[in-house]
Amino acid sequence: MPVELTPLESPRWETDALVLFAFQPEDEHAEEILGPELFARFPGLTARALTAAPWLAEHAGLLDCSGKPLEKTVIHGPSGSPIRRVIIVGLGKREDANAQPDLGPQRIREAGAMALRTARDLRCASVGVPVAAIETLSEYLGARYPLASLTEGWALEELIYGMYCGLYTFRKHKTEKDTSPPDPETIRLLLQDDPSPELEQAALRAEATALGISYARDLVNGPPNHLAPAAMADAAQSLADAYGFSCRVLDAQDCTDLGMGAFASVFRGNPDAARFIVLEHTPEGHAEDAPLVFVGKGVTYDSGGLSLKPSNSMATMKCDMAGGAAVLGLFRALGELKLSRRIVGLIPCAENMPDGKATRPGDVVTSLSGLTVEILNTDAEGRLLLCDALAYAKRYDPAAIIDIATLTGACVVALGNATAAVFTENAALEEVIRELSLAIGEPFWPMPLWDAYGEALKSEVADIKNVGPREGGAIHAAKFLERFVDQDTPWAHLDIAGPAWADKGTALCPEGGTGFGVRTLLQLVLRWQS
Repeated sequence: MPVELTPLESPRWETDALVLFAFQPEDEHAEEILGPELFARFPGLTARALTAAPWLAEHAGLLDCSGKPLEKTVIHGPSGSPIRRVIIVGLGKREDANAQPDLGPQRIREAGAMALRTARDLRCASVGVPVAAIETLSEYLGARYPLASLTEGWALEELIYGMYCGLYTFRKHKTEKDTSPPDPETIRLLLQDDPSPELEQAALRAEATALGISYARDLVNGPPNHLAPAAMADAAQSLADAYGFSCRVLDAQDCTDLGMGAFASVFRGNPDAARFIVLEHTPEGHAEDAPLVFVGKGVTYDSGGLSLKPSNSMATMKCDMAGGAAVLGLFRALGELKLSRRIVGLIPCAENMPDGKATRPGDVVTSLSGLTVEILNTDAEGRLLLCDALAYAKRYDPAAIIDIATLTGACVVALGNATAAVFTENAALEEVIRELSLAIGEPFWPMPLWDAYGEALKSEVADIKNVGPREGGAIHAAKFLERFVDQDTPWAHLDIAGPAWADKGTALCPEGGTGFGVRTLLQLVLRWQS
């Protein structure tokens, strides 16, 4: 579904559906909208649009449009009109968005998703969006939006991103014929002037981001018997083949030979399934640059090992590779954008299964860093494979390391399902992640990494144990990982256990894998590059 930037005088203003937006009037007197407030209430309803659809200005259907959040109105045009129908989506009241800086951008994303789903249901092949509408939205939100000063065309980016994400479905394993309407073939951005490079880049970023998120969602939604570690490795190799990345895949023996004893303790229950994925994006002329290294947890199924989970906790454990999926989704987006920053992705993949050779609670293993680890709970496996990946990352002399994982249920208890946690001692990195993530709708909230929490990980028989007390469990996991990172390397740990999976669908995502984290990782790369 390509995005076309269509100049004002182009005959391609003709479209199956014109998308407009509506603010909710403050006084609720809807009959007044046909007077002077017409253009103010309906961003995008410009003189040019009325030239193409003169019937709209006096159409009684406008009276039916309340402007309430995400409430939609469809107005059908007369026979022969170049604009065959108009889809109007409500944004709520202006003052609500002004009072909450993150609400307005989220409304734009959700309104875009609602508009495209409505167009799909109406079997529209083409959808037109007047850029004047987006400029109005930018003006009324930009003063409070953190990215507004950084990116011209940010509102356009949010809208297109929402449009793409709202169309996502996962039907790979359904056998009945899909009778749902097809997606629109084209989104046309109807411009007042020739497109600027900034708008073109905004559209490209939105499309690339949404493709990366959809890619990650597909991986997370994949059944564990179809998406074992070998399938994750195949996905990485396919990305490398398509975009020119370097890809190396280590098997269980390779990892054992390297000394990854912590990672090996996780895959001992099924060593045939283990893979350690190394993806590298090295643009020409940047081979000597210090890379950004992203480490993603890739446990494609987590039974808990011998510390077996309760049966009612296993159904969604295919989601335990969402961190690895986010890193692959990042590379999918990087392939589209062709950025000039050197990026490395490390994804340790395994199944955590019980077996006669599986790790026992009480075992002691030697990690790649040389630290010995007492394993008291085999269901705290994510930190074990991540710690060896973090140690492996040191060989790149990285500019920064970011790990992302569905690591702890304790994080969900602390922050719920809507917010992820960021742990770092680097104040600048924490500020960037918090600011960017809140702005783009993937909120990360800072958590402490105080030394007192590390005391709980002292072992009587090894250098460190893999669990502490139940209280503060997410922090103990982060303190464990901190032991495997050089203090002078900027590092952040992102725990996405809550928002990686949606038990209930939203305007932007159906039930299932969300692709959470892809957009934040990409924004970090873009910020680092600039």
